[in-house]
Amino acid sequence: MNKRFKLPSDDMAFRKIYKELLEKEILTTVFRPGVRVCNDFRGYCSKDVVNARVISQLGLDRAEIAPQFLASPVKKIQIEEIFSKNLGSLTADDFIGSSPDVYDKQSLIYHLGLIYNLDFSSLSDESQVTRIHFSYIHNQGGNNE
Repeated sequence: MNKRFKLPSDDMAFRKIYKELLEKEILTTVFRPGVRVCNDFRGYCSKDVVNARVISQLGLDRAEIAPQFLASPVKKIQIEEIFSKNLGSLTADDFIGSSPDVYDKQSLIYHLGLIYNLDFSSLSDESQVTRIHFSYIHNQGGNNE
């Protein structure tokens, strides 16, 4: 099994391709492989407020290399709903607010395979995924930092 090291729980990492979707507040739903709910490894709790951070350089768990992030968070977000379920149990509604490249089960399998270096055999209908739905936090002045 690969080594897994703890990352800050007040950050949520996003790839650079999603930066504009975050800035425009289009992206509101993301998926992570496995169970990542409250008190689980790299999990989040409902109502947690975290920094949406954009990765500038990828890390590597098995070498215990943490990712590097752009200097400042793109947005502050609040976890509105989080749950884990089998890939085969996902419905069309589960994909509302997701990125344009993740719109159904097959596109999610491909996405998770690319992002997390997983093969198709490890992403079956019985595989657990965590869906995280969030909202954007706005300061009174309209800025989001």
